Amino acid sequence: MGQNAYQTAVETLARRRSHAEAQAARRREELYQNLPELRRFDARAAALCRQMTAAILEGEPSAEYQQALQSLQGERLAALQAAGVDEAQLRPRYTCPHCRDTGFVNGIRCSCLTTLLKEQALSALPAGVLAACGGFEGFDLTYYSDTAENGGRSPRDIMRTIAGRCREYAAGFGPGSGNLLFLGRTGLGKTYLSACIALEVASQGWRVQYYPAQALIDRFERVRFSRTADEADQEAVREILSCDLLVLDDLGAEFSTAFSQSVLYQVINDRMVEGRSTIISTNLDLSGLSKTYNERILSRLIGSYTMYGFVGRDIRQQKLVRSRQEAAL
Repeated sequence: MGQNAYQTAVETLARRRSHAEAQAARRREELYQNLPELRRFDARAAALCRQMTAAILEGEPSAEYQQALQSLQGERLAALQAAGVDEAQLRPRYTCPHCRDTGFVNGIRCSCLTTLLKEQALSALPAGVLAACGGFEGFDLTYYSDTAENGGRSPRDIMRTIAGRCREYAAGFGPGSGNLLFLGRTGLGKTYLSACIALEVASQGWRVQYYPAQALIDRFERVRFSRTADEADQEAVREILSCDLLVLDDLGAEFSTAFSQSVLYQVINDRMVEGRSTIISTNLDLSGLSKTYNERILSRLIGSYTMYGFVGRDIRQQKLVRSRQEAAL
């Protein structure tokens, strides 16, 4: 499990829990000043608990201590009621009442921790990608024709299979999940499904980074050559190489140079050697990849990536046509 996002979420819960308990302790101390007998009740209860624990450890009967503790708790509650104090005021007011800001309920991850992990995922992914991603449920297969082509499967059937494989990949993500290569013309859903996987995987607590190819190369270039490179650039490069899942979008759209090829090889090769998963999308087909990239990059893509060929008609153009038709009604 990626430690950055997960550890940040756990630390957030710990701060919430600490704050709630500190506030409760402050309210209790204020009440002690106005109701001194409450302090005596609590001190006696603490002493009884220590005695009961010691008895249990020694194998002695503890029923006597339990009865005394119950009686003391009754007296304490009566004193609070007489003073017009609600006992709930003395208990910590946790942000999440289900797990009491621990992140787990009976060993199962609480929804509050899942929410924090998703927030971490959102903060690590580009806003533009997130704005256009409605999750796997939002992947609309009606944009793909259900008519079989050349005696084979229909585009809709092919894309239904690809979407299902992507969902399975995301749901079962972990060490050894492997690498994916999405090929196909622009506007066929490659970026959308990449974003769906990134969001789902990051929400599980894994470290995810999402970069267009040119932006990734620019990061490396600033660190390698620019005097203006700062710690954020250096940390970004470290994360690119070490994150649990890297999504590299729009491969082939970058300005190709010897340096860019070197960077791409380093990223692809280093992550492959370390067993870290990468998803790459490109508008190029295999022939285009072979003309654009050197043999070292191509051999790793062909040999270490599961390839999915996206088919159909440009969804962006279809949406534009639909919107115009709806506006004309």
